[in-house]
Amino acid sequence: MKTIFVLAAGLLISSTSALANDYPTRNIEIIVPFSAGGGNDVFVRALQPVLERELDTNLVVRNVPGGGGAVGLTQASRLPATGYNLVAVSDGTLTQVASGNVAFGVDDFTFIAKVLQEPYLLAVSQDSEYQTLEDMQAAIAEGTTVRVGVSGVGSSAHLTALAIADALETEFSTIPFDGGSETISAVMGGHIDAVVLGGAELRSSMSSGRVKALATSYPERSDALPDVPTFQEQGVDFTTSVFRGIAAPSGIPEEVNDRLVEAIEQAVQDEQFLRSAGNLGTDVETAYGEELEAFIQDLAERMQQQADRLN
Repeated sequence: MKTIFVLAAGLLISSTSALANDYPTRNIEIIVPFSAGGGNDVFVRALQPVLERELDTNLVVRNVPGGGGAVGLTQASRLPATGYNLVAVSDGTLTQVASGNVAFGVDDFTFIAKVLQEPYLLAVSQDSEYQTLEDMQAAIAEGTTVRVGVSGVGSSAHLTALAIADALETEFSTIPFDGGSETISAVMGGHIDAVVLGGAELRSSMSSGRVKALATSYPERSDALPDVPTFQEQGVDFTTSVFRGIAAPSGIPEEVNDRLVEAIEQAVQDEQFLRSAGNLGTDVETAYGEELEAFIQDLAERMQQQADRLN
């Protein structure tokens, strides 16, 4: 009986290994836990064509907004760990865990790759009364409460807005929306005074002149956004950034993980992707394996400290 069990186990392992070596044999689905047009969405759409070429299959993007990313991330965490179910992740994934209000944890995901890094921007509409950060600071000094839109309650953008308010020695009236596109529409429509979002989310509206960034959270000006001054150069002690990457439900076969890493490594060197990343105002900043694990652990600890402020 023991021999039969050992043989069966060996056949299962061999079968799993064979499937992993053939991966992928069908379409791969990736959940974007925010609405179309947001930072995670535009990142995935930029990566999609080159990653499809590298994997020789179709990457089916499915937007699942809601709860500042919680709805889509919850769905993703419960899917089979086959490598055919992926999810776009960012700082917001870890802030959702830190909030304590979701049914998933960091260990429910296998983080495959960190791909991009981008600054947060404090931005206003083109016809805003605040044409500079100094204008906003002057209004704050006179007692004005600035209404700032963010994508999701307890999201990384929300926590960043709180941190910016601290650096400006004020309190914003923060107003959450389901995603970046809704937040941008609200500021352009004059329903709020400003937004705090990632550079990729704001790039299109900035390029068209409908939105103006007052400050970037990078310690130095970004090559992709050379005209946007930093908080620091304007006398405000504040720096941070947001990462964007790819994960899967925890437990995908090691061979599948390795194949995805190999494909992403090739994709991020592609000229088409590099142009797209630059056009989005982001920087290619990759990490995989142990380096990525250490990055996620450190960021999770920092996000927990920030989230504790809301509890």
